[in-house]
Order: sequence, then C-alpha cells, then structure tokens
Amino acid sequence: MKQPVPIIEIGFSILSACLAFILFGNPHLFDKLPGTYEFFRAVASERTWATVFLMAALTNVIGLLAKRKRIRKAGLLAFTIIYGLIASAYFLGSGWFSIGFSTFAVLAFMSLFAVREVDLKNGE
Repeated sequence: MKQPVPIIEIGFSILSACLAFILFGNPHLFDKLPGTYEFFRAVASERTWATVFLMAALTNVIGLLAKRKRIRKAGLLAFTIIYGLIASAYFLGSGWFSIGFSTFAVLAFMSLFAVREVDLKNGE
C-alpha cells in the first residue's frame, strides 16, 4: 500500500529553502528592519542563517527521499527551532500583535506536532 505524501513536511522544506535563498540574495536584509532582526544580526550574518535554513530543508528532504524517520524528525525539529526563533524575533521587535509573530509561532507548533505524525502516519 502506498503511503501518503507528507505535504506539511514538503511545505516546511520549501519555505526554509525560500528563506535561505532570500537571505543569500540579500546580504543586508537585517539592516532594513533592525527592530525585528536585531536578534538574528547579533547571532550571525544573513549568509550563516541562510545556511542553517538550507541545511534544515535538505535534512528533511533527504529523510523523505530515504524514508528515514530519524532524519525526518531531525529536520522537523530544526524547523521547530528556526521558526520558533523567528517568532521570538518578531515578538521582541513588534510584540504580540504582529503577523510575523503569529505566523511563525503557528509554523513552529505545526512542525513540532509533525514530529509525532512521522511515527503515526508516515513511518517506514
């Protein structure tokens, strides 16, 4: 029996890859919204963050292609951390009532919940 396509994981991989390409293509992005991106600038450059996003996306894609639950879970946990950090940065820069905070907080929750789904729906 063919297993369902884990579209949520594919979506997270696409989003992280897109964020990586945005950061690779705009090495001064953190200068444009200093309140929101101050945390990220303090930790690392746009290029370094882009590499982190790309590595998370590649980890998940490799796990999906190889049908390896542990690799998929590692990718999903990386998404949870990354999206949680982005939500925190928006919170620190804009407060509770910002689209960025709400969006990335929900994405972090969804990626954490998806870790459980790997075992329940999409196991080996």
